[in-house]
Amino acid sequence: MKVIKVLICAALIFMSFISCKLRKEEKIVFDQTHPLALAPDVSWAVVSDPYAAYRKEADWNSTGYGHSRRGDILQVLGQSNDKDGHVWYLFEDGWLPETCLSVFDNRYKAQARSKLLEQ
Repeated sequence: MKVIKVLICAALIFMSFISCKLRKEEKIVFDQTHPLALAPDVSWAVVSDPYAAYRKEADWNSTGYGHSRRGDILQVLGQSNDKDGHVWYLFEDGWLPETCLSVFDNRYKAQARSKLLEQ
């Protein structure tokens, strides 16, 4: 009986040694395409409307001059409220209202929402 227990313990130790050795040889690769993806002070937005017109200012009466499409992922650069209390977000190309966006605290959550919108 003692011999069987010793053999089982030896087998377990050997198996754990082999599994640890295999794990050490695996390489972890970090995705650095978006270094701010998990930054605590950076927000990300996903466009939920089929098309959303960028505005020069955070106002419905402001000139529209470009657009984004459903599923686009954008880094939020600023936020403002207009005189009616609507929230607007600033992006590289201009301002978009909150009514056409979903805002997230990291890029990976935004990517997950974007994939759902593609379906």
